[in-house]
Amino acid sequence: SHGGQGRPGAMPTRLAAGRKGNTGPKKEVDKKSKDLKNKANERKPSESIGAAALFAAQEMQGGEAILTNIQMPEWLELVLAVTRISELQINIQQEREARAKDTYQNKYAESFRLVSSIRFEMFIAMLILFNCVLIGLEASWPDDAANGVFEAIEHFFVAIFFLEWCLRIRAFGWVWVFELPNAADTFLVFGTGVLPKWIFEPMGVEVGGSLRILTVLRALRLVRIVRTVRLMPQFKELWMLIQGLVQSARPLVWTAVIALMILYIFGIAATELVGRRELFSEDEQAQELFGDPLRSMFTLFQLMTMDTWGYNIARPIMQKDWWMCLFFVVFIMIGVFVFWNLITAIVVENAMNIANEDTQQKAKDVEASKKQELKVLSDLFLQIDADGSGELSTQEFFGALQLPQVQQLLDLLELKPEEMSEVWYALDDGDGVLTVKEFTTGLRRMKGLAKAKDISDILKRLRHASLRHTEIRAQVDRFSHTLGALEHDVARIQMDTGEVLGLFQEMYHRLEAHCHKEEAEDHRLALKRARQRSIDEAEVEAARAAGEAWAQDKDDDDDEDL
Repeated sequence: SHGGQGRPGAMPTRLAAGRKGNTGPKKEVDKKSKDLKNKANERKPSESIGAAALFAAQEMQGGEAILTNIQMPEWLELVLAVTRISELQINIQQEREARAKDTYQNKYAESFRLVSSIRFEMFIAMLILFNCVLIGLEASWPDDAANGVFEAIEHFFVAIFFLEWCLRIRAFGWVWVFELPNAADTFLVFGTGVLPKWIFEPMGVEVGGSLRILTVLRALRLVRIVRTVRLMPQFKELWMLIQGLVQSARPLVWTAVIALMILYIFGIAATELVGRRELFSEDEQAQELFGDPLRSMFTLFQLMTMDTWGYNIARPIMQKDWWMCLFFVVFIMIGVFVFWNLITAIVVENAMNIANEDTQQKAKDVEASKKQELKVLSDLFLQIDADGSGELSTQEFFGALQLPQVQQLLDLLELKPEEMSEVWYALDDGDGVLTVKEFTTGLRRMKGLAKAKDISDILKRLRHASLRHTEIRAQVDRFSHTLGALEHDVARIQMDTGEVLGLFQEMYHRLEAHCHKEEAEDHRLALKRARQRSIDEAEVEAARAAGEAWAQDKDDDDDEDL
């Protein structure tokens, strides 16, 4: 019944949103909503309600606007447009969306915390119960006796309930009235208290007794309070019973329909078999029980409830026609054994489903509360993280102690500023910085008193740490032994490497000497080949000169012969 109230104590997340860059989808959705509203305002009066209905049916899922087109009769659209109900629907939707945003700041956070607390709900519940008791006493009191006392008490309760209504409007906004449970509360507060006592009576208008009887309906407001405390183990069975009554309304309707069909079919048959037969025409009792279909249906309903049916219904009829026992047996088999047992099975199954759904709802509520706490702590972490590195240093952590949000968190955790060094030591895992996970998870675990499961968890962690320490110590010993063996192997390898290096040096020197010797031999052979080449050239030159001289002499001899 508190839907759409927003987050009263939500801290500003503008910085977080700017770093995450997640404001785009919300802006797009708001833009689409404004565009749709402008289009609705631009339409004709007969057409504006269609767009208004579309806008009112808008649902935000995953940052997208999902519109449901609902066809409405033209006359109804015209009526809603003329009465400006369509504009009211748009305003309600916009207000709820604004209050559902994470950045919404409730102006009356103190009133919200007051009316949302369990103590306030229990106080109102006690007043409602006390008021119901006094209404019973007033009804049983003699006429005109202590009327003044009861009138004063009634005015007191009307003032208290009106003040409660005003506080809820202040905390949850004017849209709080436009939810079915809250509208019922408003009707009970004004219809059974404010209007009769503070308006009609001073005006001299006579308030009927029927309106006075409606004051007893104030006890129905306890259902809302039970819903608030349903997560407490003491109220589990009470909430299941109330849920069973509410959820059984639809099965009861269909049960009445099927029962009416069975009674109608067998009622017609009973009228023909008993009321219209000559054998029972003079029997007053038979005519009274089965004279017409309505009497037959009522008699069969009595038979269905097994209320003195044997001696008052069946046996008097069977005395004149014992074959009628077959009709009664068949009706009992169908209407009692099958129908009623089937209804019982449906009710039991419905109760089991309610129990399962209630367990799932508790798990969802706990998970939602956990996510909400984690989100608030994450936003606080982003505000403290001045450099935007995603990690908190000691300077950032202790420098944020002056922030109002951090001081409120310390008050909630019942911590003092001088104890923050111990908190840092408890949250830090040894690396000197805090991540988002270490900050949020650690502070959530510090909230409240230590529970048995927390102590058991600590003992379990200590046992695991001791076993891990033993394993690490054994691994260190094995590593030490392995390192010693490696050092011995390295020393031996070093010695072998020195010997191999000496061999390589000796081989190098021998190869170098051999290379010098070969170079000298090659040089000698080169000189020898050079000398031999010189001699060969000289001999060739001498032979050529001798040939030329012989040729010259021969030419001379030929000249002389001529």
